[in-house]
Amino acid sequence: MLTVDFERLRLQAGMTTLDAGCGQGRHSLELLRRGCPAVAMDLNPADLAHTRYVVAALVRELREAGGAPPLDAGRKVGFLAMRGDTLNLPFASGRFDRVICSEVLEHVADPARAARELARVLKPGGVIAVSVPTPFTEWVYRYSSDDYFRTPGGHVRIFAPRDLAALLADQGLRVIDVNFEHAFHSIYWWARCVFGLHNEAHPVIRHCKKILTYTMFSPRLARAERFFNHIVPKSMVLYASKDAANSPQVELGPTADS
Repeated sequence: MLTVDFERLRLQAGMTTLDAGCGQGRHSLELLRRGCPAVAMDLNPADLAHTRYVVAALVRELREAGGAPPLDAGRKVGFLAMRGDTLNLPFASGRFDRVICSEVLEHVADPARAARELARVLKPGGVIAVSVPTPFTEWVYRYSSDDYFRTPGGHVRIFAPRDLAALLADQGLRVIDVNFEHAFHSIYWWARCVFGLHNEAHPVIRHCKKILTYTMFSPRLARAERFFNHIVPKSMVLYASKDAANSPQVELGPTADS
């Protein structure tokens, strides 16, 4: 289940990539499938462990099928899962061709600093994809549950599309595309807010979660969700390019050329 549209990201095999705030590695896995060296970075050790596991499973699957694994002895395509903070990226400026930051900025204390760091490590001419929850669904959840914005590690702010675009523009990032995703997740999270944010055993919540699972394997449900993405999307994704002429001057940060 991907939030970022890799065609809109203009991804090509061999590009160096960063998945900042990778979670359990869904986008990192797709980067490797498409032949791109990937750095998966997150603060959560459990999520990083899961990412390493799914990548190892992909390598085994490709080897058993006789295909070329994304991780090989020659390291033509490499992978690194590391613990790190989006507010202080341990990479040299201009390190990556493509950067993904999906469902992260709504969690951080200083989104302007995070945007500055993401722009810094992106190469001139590179493209970044940034996704955050839509403001409509966030306000619905806020009024449906007192716990939604009070859960430790949860969301701390709501972004309007123009605010996110301005945040990126301030760092020399020009928005080139936008799309909306995960309408069925909007319903799932509304159900959790109404029937208990931490009560995943509730039958309504369990049923909604089953629908999310079926959607990943059902072309009919996937088409239905794409239709509802125009009405009640859970996530908005902005794609922006870094124009060399408009990029702010930044100092080199600490390097990690692994």
